[in-house]
Amino acid sequence: MKTSLRRKHHRGDEAGQAMMLYLLVLGTFLLGVLCFAFDLSNMWFHRQMAQTAADAACAAGAMDLLVDAQSAATGHQGFVPGTAYNCSTSSTDSVCSYAAKNGYNSNNANPGNLVSVSFPGSVIGITTPPAAIASHAFIRVDIIDRVPRYFARLLSPGNTSPVRAFSTCGIELAAAPIPLLVLDPINPGKTSALSVQGTPSITIWGGPQQSIQVNSGNPAAVNIGGSATIDLHLGGPSNTGSDLGTWGGPATAPGGFIPGSTGHWQAPHAPINDPFAQISDPVSNGAITSTAYGWKTNPAPLTKLVGQDGCPDSSGCYEYLPGNYTAGICIGKSCKTFKALTTAIFQGGIYVVNGFSADSNSCIRPSFVDAMGMGGTMLYITGGGAVNVDANSGSKCPAAFDTFNANGNYSLMLANGIKCTATSTVPNNLKPIASLTGNVLLAPCTGSSALTKIYGDPYEAIGQVDPLGEQRGFLFFQDRSTQAANQSWGGGGSFLLAGTMYFHACNAAATGTGCGATPTWFSDQFTLQGNPGSTTYMLGDIVADNIILGGNSGITMDLNTTVAFNILKASILQ
Repeated sequence: MKTSLRRKHHRGDEAGQAMMLYLLVLGTFLLGVLCFAFDLSNMWFHRQMAQTAADAACAAGAMDLLVDAQSAATGHQGFVPGTAYNCSTSSTDSVCSYAAKNGYNSNNANPGNLVSVSFPGSVIGITTPPAAIASHAFIRVDIIDRVPRYFARLLSPGNTSPVRAFSTCGIELAAAPIPLLVLDPINPGKTSALSVQGTPSITIWGGPQQSIQVNSGNPAAVNIGGSATIDLHLGGPSNTGSDLGTWGGPATAPGGFIPGSTGHWQAPHAPINDPFAQISDPVSNGAITSTAYGWKTNPAPLTKLVGQDGCPDSSGCYEYLPGNYTAGICIGKSCKTFKALTTAIFQGGIYVVNGFSADSNSCIRPSFVDAMGMGGTMLYITGGGAVNVDANSGSKCPAAFDTFNANGNYSLMLANGIKCTATSTVPNNLKPIASLTGNVLLAPCTGSSALTKIYGDPYEAIGQVDPLGEQRGFLFFQDRSTQAANQSWGGGGSFLLAGTMYFHACNAAATGTGCGATPTWFSDQFTLQGNPGSTTYMLGDIVADNIILGGNSGITMDLNTTVAFNILKASILQ
């Protein structure tokens, strides 16, 4: 009995020892989990930081690829597209710099990090742009962050754990409306890429949300001087304002910029590539080799009396036919030949001309004859020739041009008015063009064949459409091998140019891709001038290397809201 009591007494002394041991083991385990969780949280935090840095660096590289695709190398990207490399602490290229700004200097230490850059040829799920317009479309940035281990190394050897992040970016094709586009990427001269100086104005009605894009990286890429204005308050899809984007600057909108309630000055704004780069010229693609429509070399103009084929002049008119004019076309008393009459009318079709000039007191109008069945006239300026229309041209046209006449006397050229469909409307603020007294030229609405249709309907040529079918095609298309051309159109009275004007120097092969460097290329200039009281109406788009507006002229543009072209944009893809 005594023994039993003694045993029970000893057991009472031992009570709680197992619990203490349990708490010790559990506490150690929980402490280990907490410490391990600390390491995991630290690695997760580093993973988020690495991903942010990879995205930023990748986006910077993609922007350089985009600018390079516009033949507008920034000069500070510091890498060779297509050549993979690792960053270092001394790297100054755009990709490594943005990685370093986000905490990853690629010191390749342990602990430390390594930033690697590569250029994949394709990305799953993304359509690769044609190599002709983007030789290297994609860039990938990989970051390895060797994160210190504080407690996890008790479970496995090693003082650091590698945390990996990557980002794939690139340039891809995107459908977007085309604005008034100034292509020169550098603009090394003293004149701004887009200069509106004196008392002229640019007024844009309708069109896309962005009405104007200036690709020049010059801080003074856009100049609005004197009493000039760029009025976009009626621009955009809702006619409540639209945007002007400039890659260079100024950083803030200068005086004279009128954006409207929904418009903006955007600087910097990523460059937009030439939307017509893949459209070949009519000589290269053979569009004008056929004689099916009587297309000839140096055809002599016909002489027409007033009222014949739309001749408005009681003294008579020269009626020009589509053809190859190796010595150019000259209108007026100062010309070497065909100078007896000062009014010229142009049949519908394609003209290849080594220069186009009209002197003082001349008058230019469309003929009612549609020789090639294109519904308008296209002038392909080649042979180093230039457009030079005197400031007083059109001021003494003998009669008004009734653009809204629907009396059945017009051919396809004019049957539907100044746009391409009878249901097309002209904004109220453009109604004065119903009775123009100056020069008038109308671009084609269609084509006589698949080869010529791309000039009357360039949207279809690049896989896009004009849903309304109203805008005319190319009015002026410059030979891209012409360098430093100064294309100039003046006018002493109101004048109308309905169609796209395209003045771009790219390369000696006259193609739109693989353009050479500035200042040899991207060196053309389109100048619009006018005398006091003159008004320019343009129903279409302007794509030129540089655009200068001076004098007292005014430009009113009616852009198509719905037409979209394939342009390049930079994106984070993966």
